[in-house]
Order: sequence, then C-alpha cells, then structure tokens
Amino acid sequence: MNSSRIYLPTDSWAPGEFPAMLAIGDSWFWYPRNNVLEALVRHPRLKDPYRFIQMLGYNGAKLEQYVFGRYAKQLEKHLSPGFRTTYSAILISGAGNDAVDYKLALKRSCASTASAADCIDEEAMSAFIGKLGAAMGALLQQITLAYADSHRPDIFLHTYDYPIPDGRGFKLADLKVTGPWLSPAMKARHVEDAMPLRREICRLLIDRISTMYEGLALNNERVYCIKSAGCLKSDDYKKDWDNELHPSSQGFAEVIDKCWIPVLATHGYAR
Repeated sequence: MNSSRIYLPTDSWAPGEFPAMLAIGDSWFWYPRNNVLEALVRHPRLKDPYRFIQMLGYNGAKLEQYVFGRYAKQLEKHLSPGFRTTYSAILISGAGNDAVDYKLALKRSCASTASAADCIDEEAMSAFIGKLGAAMGALLQQITLAYADSHRPDIFLHTYDYPIPDGRGFKLADLKVTGPWLSPAMKARHVEDAMPLRREICRLLIDRISTMYEGLALNNERVYCIKSAGCLKSDDYKKDWDNELHPSSQGFAEVIDKCWIPVLATHGYAR
C-alpha cells in the first residue's frame, strides 16, 4: 500500500485506501510536479491518515464552477452518501483565475498613476470580491447541507502569497505552456512598468481577497482560513516563485511548513 496518494477526479480508490481529505481547487492544488497538496503529503508533521487526498477541480478553474459550472458534478459525486463519510477535512482553493478575469479590478487606464491604490477601480473591486464571496458562500452552504444529518468535516480555506508580476509564465522543457497572467492584465490597463507599483497592486488585491476569506471563516462554524500572505521571500524571489502565480517546489514547501502545518496541527491533522 502506498504511504500517500493524491487521487485525480477520474481515479478509482485503491483497495483499502480511503482519502481522508477532499481538496477542491485550481492551480495551487493542480500545478504540475509541485503544488500545495504535493508539499502537504510530503511534510513529516502531517499525520499519516491525511496523506491520502481526493482532488477535484482543475487548472484554470473559477470558484463558481465548483458549484454551478463544469466541476459541479465532481463535487456532487463526492458529497453523495457513498463518498462523503470518508472525509475528515475539506480543503478549498480559488480566486486567482477570477481575479485575472476581472483584470485585477484595475481602472480602465492607470497611465500616469503613481499610487497603487489610485489604480484600483473600487466599483470593480467590490463587484469582484462580492462575486467571489457569493461563490465561496454557495460552496460552503452546499457542503454543509450535504452533511446535514452527519458530522461535517472541518473546512480549510487559504489565502495566497504576494505574487511577482514579472511576466513569467509556466514553462515545460523551455516551451511556454500558459501565462503570464498579471503582466498582460496590467498592460491592458496601462499600468506603468515600475515593478514597485505593480507589486503593490498585487499586494492590495491579495489583501482584499484575504480579508474576505478571513471574514467567511469567522462567520461559519468550523471553517478556518490559512493565511500565507508575506510567507515567501521578496528579495531573491525566483527561488520561491516559479512564475507570476505559482511558487516553486521550495516555495510551496515553505508555505506548507510555515502557514499550513501550524493551523492543521491546532485541529489535530498534524503533529
């Protein structure tokens, strides 16, 4: 029997293996070779039963798609009576793709704008955060209703760290597969090339998402928010960041060790 395994949505469970965690998410869970889940199951402090994880969603998924879109059937299946009783915890990841869709909530033109705050379109930001909160709220409600007659697993949301909008996309064998994501959105809104300004825009966006997730955790029983903003290095950042949106293997390991494991240990999932 394997000591750990991350099951894809199309996988069948091996005899005698029952995933103890359900992970619903986008690229921070799905990024090839190195991601949050891979770093989590490798961490020595994670307790053994939780090294078996069922993964749902996909790269590029948006939060609303877990409930109302193309990944809703996956979720419905794993919240059905034949599956849901195996899970002790549910992990949820999402927001990055939604933010790119909203052009990072930037004004139509940030030309000659020296302040990151002045570049944010507050109406667009409110709409973005509202839509994101509604989607996450619907997801939490669907999970809670599925467990109405039984013990609901703990739910863990997570924030992101502050990304570096340096124009790097995902590359495989020197072939760019996808991205960049942040730089094109900023270029479309005529943001100045100055990296300090661009990084501060990203910081403001991540902080707004984080505040909303923290609020959801405070207002929902046994929903917890794992905060990772500011975890990774900002100086020699290419060691910790593979591209604009995804940490490196070393970076994900840092996020898990410093941010995830202490929270999971508090609730009995890690030593």
